This record gives sequence, structure tokens and C-alpha cells, in this order.
Amino acid sequence: MRITFYDGCDRIGGNKLLLEADGASILLDFGTSFAGERLYFDEFLTPRATHGIGDLLELGLLPPLRGIYREDLEMAGSGMWERAGRSPGFRDGVRVDGLLLTHGHVDHTGYASYLSESIPVFTTCATAVISKAMQDVAQSGLGREVCYVIPREPRGGLLSSGNSRKCPARQRQFFFLDRVPRGEDFGDFWRRTGSTRQLEWREPETRLEIGGLNVRFWPVDHSIPGACAFGIETSEGLVIYTGDLRLHGRGGAMTRRFISEAAALKPLALVTEGTHTSPVDPVSEDEVYGNALTAVRESRGLVIADFGPRNVERLLTFLRIAHDCGRRLAVTAKDAYLLRALNFAGEPGVPDLLADERIAVYQETKAVKAAWERELLESCPSAGAKKIDCGDVSRDPSHYILCFSYYDLNELIDIQPEGGSYIYSSSEAFNEEMHMDLDKLRNWVNRFGMRLVGDPGSRDGTGKERGFHASGHINGKGIIELVEEISPRFVIPVHTEQPEFFRANFGRTHRTIIPAPGSTVTLP
Repeated sequence: MRITFYDGCDRIGGNKLLLEADGASILLDFGTSFAGERLYFDEFLTPRATHGIGDLLELGLLPPLRGIYREDLEMAGSGMWERAGRSPGFRDGVRVDGLLLTHGHVDHTGYASYLSESIPVFTTCATAVISKAMQDVAQSGLGREVCYVIPREPRGGLLSSGNSRKCPARQRQFFFLDRVPRGEDFGDFWRRTGSTRQLEWREPETRLEIGGLNVRFWPVDHSIPGACAFGIETSEGLVIYTGDLRLHGRGGAMTRRFISEAAALKPLALVTEGTHTSPVDPVSEDEVYGNALTAVRESRGLVIADFGPRNVERLLTFLRIAHDCGRRLAVTAKDAYLLRALNFAGEPGVPDLLADERIAVYQETKAVKAAWERELLESCPSAGAKKIDCGDVSRDPSHYILCFSYYDLNELIDIQPEGGSYIYSSSEAFNEEMHMDLDKLRNWVNRFGMRLVGDPGSRDGTGKERGFHASGHINGKGIIELVEEISPRFVIPVHTEQPEFFRANFGRTHRTIIPAPGSTVTLP
């Protein structure tokens, strides 16, 4: 049994692992490598969609595994595979029995867009729904085709998407590990795209077996619904892959249940995340609620809540705050679309968007709306002011908490707030690009006389206002608890920039393996 680590072993995110055992081959996540892409690309210099997988393969961002990618993204005569064949990790004729996705964050799912449609996807219902909702509302792009693919065809030596009427999208085969919703609303969501393009859809099914190997899964707590850890049963022993998880969230009991049940199985290997190795106790979601509640109560004008996309737990935290403070929570159409889809799928705790009077849908200032947005807004009842716009917020700013992000800031020009609070409830900046975005955010906030709450601090680490964001990742003390209780024979860290933490803490008690990019670990 062997595991090859194509990405994510020396950086945070971009996990792409290939487990091979007993004649089966399983991919464990296939995420976008943001750190890798930053080496070559930026906002205006991007991989060329007209070249399919060529640019990413040439730059080493996609593993050189011939046979796993979509044939319509391989440019005949380009020489891409001949050049890739000179790579040390090149393999030809690779067959994969399935892709396991731990959760819906793009750094774990994004590059699945390039994989062959013949590879079935195994994940939770919530992760599948989130992946599809994200794709439905996204602007077109190869890196967004996780749930269904838009076929490409050669034109003039380049690749182009076919006519939307004559060339339907094709849905990948999904196997939900937990449940398959059967309601009419969910079926209507699953069987169409977010545009006018038709969809050749496939009914999701349930299965806990890939290529003859049994798969276990455990729900775990993370900053997105549907996150889970996997256990793959091989003849050599059980391999556990944690994905991303934490102990300090409101769903921490799920993670503790996973740890307890995994320990009882005496696994051969534990492949675990190590994003945060600091011993400092992390901020909890309840602390975020308390601090943000105080900030909203002290605000006399508009309140904007800025938090990560698809962080439904944080959205529900601010919904609770809005109710406690006599305000309404106004979400963007994209957030509303995701909430609606998760509600259709029966995700616990997600409110019915249309029936919940505490929630309004903010209509952005735009000339043309996509099909998914038109359908969403048309479904909103005319009574009860479910749909609001910049004029409604401008007339009564103290009545709302707006769920905005950096990319919604130009709406402030139309709203014209006078004072109020901008609550930054997202992750801190960890690279220069994010610091530059924060500089611009501060300029917008200052321009309209708002107060920035939860400032993540400057480049030198000063000015940080802690307590307005709860990380989605386990901390150093939690990692030690996780490893010591599960007690595998082998510990293998991924999704980390601090691999030496594992050698220092577990090197004497467990066989600790620090994988290098592209390396293969053979077990036992």
C-alpha cells in the first residue's frame, strides 16, 4: 500500500493525494493550489482556458498523471504530454477508482474540475450541494467545474466551449456518503445549471466502497458544513485522512467522536492537517458571537459583517445577533442561493430563506442578472420586503446587518452610509496580496466614516483586534490530543507549513513521516 503526495505536504491547502492498495486507486482531495498559483499567476495573469490543462501541467501545478484528466482538455499536437513525460513523477495510463472530497473549500476541491468524468466523486451531501451552488453562481471558468463539466471542443487550434443550446453540460457521478435527499426542491436544484445551458444530470447514489476497498467516514467540525474525515480499509491496515477539522467550534463534539471511534480501530496511519501548531487557545464561535453582539449594540448606524464565503456557521451567528439587536440580516444573492440549496438538502440548522422574516436578500447594482439570480429573486415574495436594495439600506441603515465582503465594497457608493461599523470576521492576512486588500478595505471604511471592528492588524503584527474570528482549524494542543488518542503506527502531516512540529512532538513515540512534494510513502 502506498500514498503519493502530489501537493499540500509543504504548504497550506492544495491537497492532492493518491492512495493505491489491493488493486484500487483513490484520490484524497484534489484542491486548487493557491500557493502554487501565486508563484506564476495573479488577478490579470491566469491559466489560459483555451489551452485546457496545458498551462497547469507545464508549471507542475497538476500532477503528471496521464489518464486521469478530461480528454476534452487535452490539446492534440501541443506536445504537453511529451514534455510532462520528462517529469520525475510522470506516469502513463493511470486509472483512478474514485475521488474522496473531505469538504467544500476550493483548496480541497477546485482542481477536480480537470479530472475525467469517469472518476466518481464520493463525499457528503452538504459538500456536493456547496460545490454545485458555488459552480452555479460562478462566472464561467475551467477551475469551477467540480460538479458538472462544460465540454470543450477544438477551434482553430484552441479549446472553446460549445454552443449552450446544442452542447449540454454533463454532471459527474456523485455518491453521497451520508444521505440522498429525495424532495422535489432538491431534485430541481440538482438537475439544472445556474445558467440557461441544459444539464445531462445523474441521480446521486450512496456507496461506501471504492474499487473493492471499504470506506468509513466521520462528520467533523470545520468552518463549512459537511466536512468529514475518511478511513480507508486496506489489507495492510486502516489509513485515516482527517481533511480539515477543529475542536473549538460549536460542532466540536463531532470531532471528538471521530477521535474516539478512530482510536478504537487502531489505525495503521494517520494523515492529518497541521495548519495551526500554536499552543494558544483559539477563539471560539461563542466568543465571536459575544464580541460581535457588543459591537453591533454599540453601533448607531449601518453594520457590515465581513466573513469567509460558505462559512454558514458565521452567517447563522450574525443572524442570531441581528435578531437579538432588532435588525434584519441582509445577505447577497450568492449567499441566499447557497442557503436555499442547503435547506433543500435538509442541512440541520439552515433556515428557510423565503419563510424566515429575519433574512432579506440584497440586490446588487448590476445591469444583467444570471439565470440563477433571476430565478432566486422571482421566488422571493413581494410582501415583507424580502428583496431590498441600496435605497432601502440608505433610508434606514440602522435596521440592517449587511453580509458583505471586500468584493462588495463598491455598493457603499450607492448606500452612502454615514458612520456605522464594519466588522471584519474573516481570517487574518497571511500574504502580501491579502495585506494590500486590507489596506484598500481600510480606505473604504475610512472614506465613509465607519469604524473597523476586528482589525486583523498590520504587516508587523501590530493593531490586531482578536476575538471576531474563529479559525476552522485545530490548534497545536488539539493536534497533540488528536495524535496521542488515535495513536497510529505512522503519523503523516499535510496541509501545514510547520512539519517539524510533528517530528518534535511525535518523533519519539510514533513513526513520523514528513512527505516531500511528489514523494511516495510505502506502508507499512
